[in-house]
Amino acid sequence: MNHIKPRCPYFGTCGGCQLQHLAYEDQLELKTGMVRESLEKEGLAGIDIRPTLGMYDPWFYRNKIQFPIREQNNRLQMGYFKAKTHEVVNIKECYIQDPFLTEIAQIARGIFEERELTAYDEKTGQGLLRHFIGRSGFRTNEILLGIVVNGRGLPAGFTVADEIKKQERMMHRLATRHEDYPKLTKRPRIVGIVQNVNTNRGNLILGQHNTKLFGSSFMRERLGKYNFHVHLPSFFQVNPVQAEKIYDLVRQYADLSGGEVVVDAYAGIGTIAFWLASKAESVIGIEEREEAVKDANENIRLNSMVNITMKAGLIEKVFPKVADVVVLDPPRGGCSEKALAAVVKSGARKIVYVSCNPETLARDLKFLSAGYKIELIQPVDMFPQTSHIEAVAKLSRR
Repeated sequence: MNHIKPRCPYFGTCGGCQLQHLAYEDQLELKTGMVRESLEKEGLAGIDIRPTLGMYDPWFYRNKIQFPIREQNNRLQMGYFKAKTHEVVNIKECYIQDPFLTEIAQIARGIFEERELTAYDEKTGQGLLRHFIGRSGFRTNEILLGIVVNGRGLPAGFTVADEIKKQERMMHRLATRHEDYPKLTKRPRIVGIVQNVNTNRGNLILGQHNTKLFGSSFMRERLGKYNFHVHLPSFFQVNPVQAEKIYDLVRQYADLSGGEVVVDAYAGIGTIAFWLASKAESVIGIEEREEAVKDANENIRLNSMVNITMKAGLIEKVFPKVADVVVLDPPRGGCSEKALAAVVKSGARKIVYVSCNPETLARDLKFLSAGYKIELIQPVDMFPQTSHIEAVAKLSRR
């Protein structure tokens, strides 16, 4: 492994990146090994694991920030947690996320301080500001911002939002003039600022209640040929370049001929379902979160998709009796055994499993291997400079 000087001055303190000290080629090799090691621990040896697909430019790829807000030394801090702590590192520059989001976050922090707004204290449950969220449309140049508060609302919230919006030109100036950032010619605009109320004492970032403080409650973005409305709580891949690679792999491995019934389990707002719909007779998307189903249906109408149907509920409870091809794209915890059993019972001849956690991928593949052959696994580097890795597995019925 070739050790290099990390690009970011916060590396080693900030918990956001773990691998900036390694040359990118070594990062990719390491991640391929992580997938192989996880499979071997489950007794799955001899699997065709392809070299990890990397990025041409593994920097500034994140289209989302989610900064906790805390008070330290009588100053508001907004950024990422230090590794293995809940102490916040105030991030003034970042090399893996959209520079415009980095700069507008610092501008917002200054406005919060000028108004003497308090930060949330995890120990006491007191304080107002919990998180600052930014989402960026790389194709549309639209930005959606969110302010998460611990209480009924942000004092003079509409005025605060207006002050942030008025600093749009300053955001452009700071991002484009930063000597270590790439040459930026785009001029994204803030299309909406949303207040989210979260009074829960746990680690959940978002609460259930949203109020539009400025503009729109969503931003627009495109992936491939499809248009999406992305709301503050919507799940949307943070690396759109690599996301398209993953969706292309899913479509390739599904090998559809046009007459299949496809089930997209853990469908989110429907991105994978969209990729498959043109090659299938019908696609059934299943998603546990009702708000995500609502977003998916909105995007289905937006793109005039006629052969996608969304179902809300647990996989094991609403999975159809028969399916030809199943796509699994679960969260880090993987699939429950009941969900996997429902997939097997359907008689699907092919499964494509998209995973963001090699350990749970290996566990679930071991369960499925009794009835399915694991043909290959393709790791994809969705999160360069970090220790996270995605992988796409292709399985066929024995």
